[in-house]
Amino acid sequence: MHLRTCSPAKAATAAYLLLTSISAPLSAQASTTLGGYGEFHYVNSNRLGAGAVGTVKRFVLYFAHSFDPRITFRSELEVEDAKVEGGEEGGEVALEQAYLDFRLSDHATARAGLVLVPLGILNETHEPPTFNGVARGDYHSVVIPTTWRELGVGVVGTIPGTEGLAYRLYLVNGLLAEGFTAERGIRGGRQEGKEASFANPSLTGRLEYARPGVKIGGAVYYGGSANGDPRLGEGVFAAPVAMVALDARLERGPWAFRGEAAYTHVSKAEEISDAFGETVGSRMSGWYGEGAYNLLHLLSRESTAQLNAFVRYERLNTQAGLPGGSTADDAFARRITTAGLTWKPISNVAIKGDYQFRRNKAGAGQDDVVRLGLGYQF
Repeated sequence: MHLRTCSPAKAATAAYLLLTSISAPLSAQASTTLGGYGEFHYVNSNRLGAGAVGTVKRFVLYFAHSFDPRITFRSELEVEDAKVEGGEEGGEVALEQAYLDFRLSDHATARAGLVLVPLGILNETHEPPTFNGVARGDYHSVVIPTTWRELGVGVVGTIPGTEGLAYRLYLVNGLLAEGFTAERGIRGGRQEGKEASFANPSLTGRLEYARPGVKIGGAVYYGGSANGDPRLGEGVFAAPVAMVALDARLERGPWAFRGEAAYTHVSKAEEISDAFGETVGSRMSGWYGEGAYNLLHLLSRESTAQLNAFVRYERLNTQAGLPGGSTADDAFARRITTAGLTWKPISNVAIKGDYQFRRNKAGAGQDDVVRLGLGYQF
């Protein structure tokens, strides 16, 4: 019997051709994407005497992988305030989102994992070049606790037979009432995917209309927050929190306008306050309006760079309503005016500066703030 042999070089070539022929169908469909964003802040509060402070506010890496045309994974990993050390306040390493998409049809995609609650403008789209001002407005921290993400499942897509009408609908874990505070509202009740309790689920959804230069959205949230605490009631939606939010964006030539408003109702505010020693508002509300003008439009209408002069006015109150017998703290009825410039030499890089007037109904702890910042996305 005779065995046919070939040189090592020919054998290696044959093996390579065999492997590539097997993997070609997969590699032609699969792809991995790397992106990210970040921002650097300089802040000087000139009344409270805090002095000038600089920080790497955020460093975020975005990873996505398409396994095939039907299944995609997306994620964001964030580092806040440059570093995290044991026993030190501030700093965070956290997942902002991590989920799988399963394409069902041209109009529907199933989604599961750590998802962004679809309330407001910035909670889902919060890269620094997408908004004016060095930092996100207080509205996006206190009224809608950006970045708000929870574990859940849902469906996203567009509505058949319409043009520019999209939806998102999720079932997610609920908030934890023990984290609610008088000053920060429901923000501390977020679970953010870490050993999240599903004792009380929540439903949230958004309907959005978008056409060139116009985007209008409305969103709702409803879910329990008791987490099995009998002092706060029983049932699937015990100690419910209900939210409704509206937002709009308009761009016309060098002009850009945006505004939002949101209302939150905490039906068991009195029981929550008694249980955890915080005077939690039964009603929380806020809104803001912003206008911007691209000054470079006066010099060259063809320029792709932007120098946006803007003014934003915010009002928010985490004690807009209180349980019977409680007295509101007027320091939580806040109004903030921010004016500044955002220079974007290219669309994905922003150099920012602003001056902020921070006031409240009580006239206590007020200050003016000077801020500078750099932001990018890729």
